[in-house]
Amino acid sequence: MRELDSTTHALAELLWDFHTRPAADAGTGNDLVLVLGSHDLRVAEHAARLFQDGAAPLLVFSGDRGRRTGGDGPAPRWPESEAATFARAARATAPIPRDAVLLETRATNTAENFHLARDLAATAAPRPRRAVVTAKPYMARRALATAAVHWPGPEWTFSCFGGGYRAYTTPEHSPAELVDFLVGDLQRLAVYARRGWSAPVDVPDRVWQAGQRLCERGFTGHLVPGESLRPAPQQPGAGA
Repeated sequence: MRELDSTTHALAELLWDFHTRPAADAGTGNDLVLVLGSHDLRVAEHAARLFQDGAAPLLVFSGDRGRRTGGDGPAPRWPESEAATFARAARATAPIPRDAVLLETRATNTAENFHLARDLAATAAPRPRRAVVTAKPYMARRALATAAVHWPGPEWTFSCFGGGYRAYTTPEHSPAELVDFLVGDLQRLAVYARRGWSAPVDVPDRVWQAGQRLCERGFTGHLVPGESLRPAPQQPGAGA
């Protein structure tokens, strides 16, 4: 079905608002900015602006090639890792000294982004007290839930480029793909918490219901294979 009508957009915008609600002003006085790699170079450009605004003295770019940048999908393979490509895009946006940048080029998922970057930054920023993570806007809740498990300790803020749901899509980022990602990230909040990869997140029923309706409309392209959208409720006494 996958019809991008007013109903689809209303349901998707409800998911967008839920996913992005933790986003906040990064402020200043942070120890580092962790930049999660992806296919969206606007994240790198936002990281450059954070550095320029004095959010932190250190940018840690993390990510190998992923599904969209490794040549496994319709997009061409990036010649370098997401971390290296993001760092180049950031430097094209604002002047950033080389000693203010660390590249973590092995991570292939969000959990690895955090724990591999944590290990890499241990010398440059030992025991950070405050840190910022930036990624695609709809990753706010999942990024912070992952940080709680894989890089606990710092007080984390999620910061992202603006524009909102309606302004996110471009010729490179289609509306249908965005809806797929919003549904898939909703599913991942439950699946990854159950697997111990991220902290649990409280999801309102109306958000689950919106996700289910979007699944029924065919927006399932980013779902974790073999997993339902919403976990079945635990029976009384189960697991006791």
